[in-house]
Amino acid sequence: MKALYLVFITVFILSSCPGRGGRIYDSFQGRDRIPPKVISYDLVSSGEFRLVYDESVALIDMELNGEKFGNMIEGTIFMITFPEPLKRGESAVLSVTAEDLAGNTARASFALTGPNDDIPITLINEVSIKGTSASPDRIELLILEDGNTAGMTVKDGSREHYDHEWILPELDVISGDIILIYWDADITGNAVEKRDENFTYSFSAGSDTTLSGTNGAIAVYTSPSGKILDGLIYTTGTSELCNGYGNTKTVEAAFMLIKEGEWTSEPISSLDVTSSRVIARYPGGIDSNSADDFFITAARKSTFGEPNQFIPYEE
Repeated sequence: MKALYLVFITVFILSSCPGRGGRIYDSFQGRDRIPPKVISYDLVSSGEFRLVYDESVALIDMELNGEKFGNMIEGTIFMITFPEPLKRGESAVLSVTAEDLAGNTARASFALTGPNDDIPITLINEVSIKGTSASPDRIELLILEDGNTAGMTVKDGSREHYDHEWILPELDVISGDIILIYWDADITGNAVEKRDENFTYSFSAGSDTTLSGTNGAIAVYTSPSGKILDGLIYTTGTSELCNGYGNTKTVEAAFMLIKEGEWTSEPISSLDVTSSRVIARYPGGIDSNSADDFFITAARKSTFGEPNQFIPYEE
């Protein structure tokens, strides 16, 4: 009897342990008991949602805001088309029920926001990083094509790690418009100023911290978790911390920008930056994603709110 008992235990263990990465099966029924799992998802556009499962399933039910749509479809990777595209900024809930080959089902719901499919090409044009109460930290954006800014996001760091972010409001813009962001101070002057055919729009980001001194990074994204529109890295190059970047946040942002092809050189040198000498892009929106696109302005020769002029600092 003891020998039979040992054989039974051995068979049970061998039949119930899955291989590495495998699914768990009922030892006696031989049936998969684990429901399918979503392993990735993405709102690709205002009218499409990409959904990936860990096994082959059939989507037996799909609802958008409680309204059923579509027919049953099978596979592991799905591109779900909505009955109508989401409007910009519209909130919606997508719910799907998936059934695997063993009959296990799983329900998943996703909170969605209608994306902005009209994001304009945008560059960081001018930056003050050693501001004072009289000359506060500012970030100036140059718009290079017609579009709408809803959801565009400015962060003083990488996509995941930053001290502060600011999300732009819905604003129709045209090529040549300027957006001026007062990072940690209230705006001065008019919030909207007309310049010939273009406008300068001023906003306060409401940050409770200044920008990251003379070692830092700034990036503009299509949305808080979206693609990078533009970015820059600046350091004194004298710090012994983090390979000269000064802090871990700047290192992470630099690696992100370089990896995603949005920066191709050493950081901008901020050694000559003061409260009255700022980082500015060369006039005309030159953009090679490198420090070669920028210069340090002469004292009190910044052009925030106006097209840039090349008046560099000279020792």
